[in-house]
Amino acid sequence: MNSKLEEAIAGLRCVNKPVKQIAKTLGVKKDAIEKIIKDWIIDTDPYINGLIGERKVNNIPDTNEMKLLVQMETGDLLSDKRILDYIAKKRNDHHDRFMDCIRYKIKIMLENKK
Repeated sequence: MNSKLEEAIAGLRCVNKPVKQIAKTLGVKKDAIEKIIKDWIIDTDPYINGLIGERKVNNIPDTNEMKLLVQMETGDLLSDKRILDYIAKKRNDHHDRFMDCIRYKIKIMLENKK
């Protein structure tokens, strides 16, 4: 997989951009972007399920707050209660832009642990 392309896609997902706009911006087919995002989902689901378990959701951040929160370093991101609540609420929403951003950060963290 092209890591620079993945990084560019994640960067745009982190600022809440839709796949269609990302495809146009990067000059990449929409199907290719969707495949990359699907791979992130497959790669990170086991980790997310272990991280969240049966967590009760108290409060999820709004879009503006999420734009700021997803900019945090991965370790800080995954220890923030607001992010954990967001992940618990949205982990099965495979079209959520911020979840794609979070999944990319988790994927990179997991790859760096190998």
